[in-house]
Amino acid sequence: MLDEKALDQNKQIARQYYEECWNQGKLDRLGQFVSRDCRIHDPVFPNLTSGLDRLTDHINMCRKAFPDLLFSIDDTIAERDEVVAHWTARGTQGGPFLGIQPTHKVASVSGTSIFRIKNQKISEQFVDWNLLTLLEQLGAATAPRVHAMTR
Repeated sequence: MLDEKALDQNKQIARQYYEECWNQGKLDRLGQFVSRDCRIHDPVFPNLTSGLDRLTDHINMCRKAFPDLLFSIDDTIAERDEVVAHWTARGTQGGPFLGIQPTHKVASVSGTSIFRIKNQKISEQFVDWNLLTLLEQLGAATAPRVHAMTR
C-alpha cells in the first residue's frame, strides 16, 4: 500500500505526462514519464499496443491532426499503483485524422485514462473516450436518433 505522498507523486506523473508531452509536444521528455515497454490499451487505436516509440508516433500523429490540441485534467484519483485521470481534450482539426481530411472544425471530447505506475513511470495505460462524439463534431458521422418508446 502506498502512502499519501507516493499517491500524490503518481498523480503528478500523470499530470506532467499530459502537460509536457501531449500539450507542449515535448516528446523528448516522454521517457521521463513512460517506461520503454509501456503497454497501451485504446480501443480506437487497437494497433497501438506497446512501446515508447509507438507512443511517440501516436502523439505526433494526434498533434499534427490537431495542432492546438490541449488536454485539461478534470480530476485524478490514485489507489495502489494506479492513477485514474478524467480529462477533456480540445483542438482544431488541421490535419488528417482516422482517414478524415482536415475540417478546420474545433472539437472537444472527454475521456478517462487509467495509468499503472511502476518505478515512477507509466508502465501501462488504458484509455477510454467517445470517438462518435468527436466524429459528430467533425461532421464525419451522426449518432442514430433513438425515439422514445410510447405505451
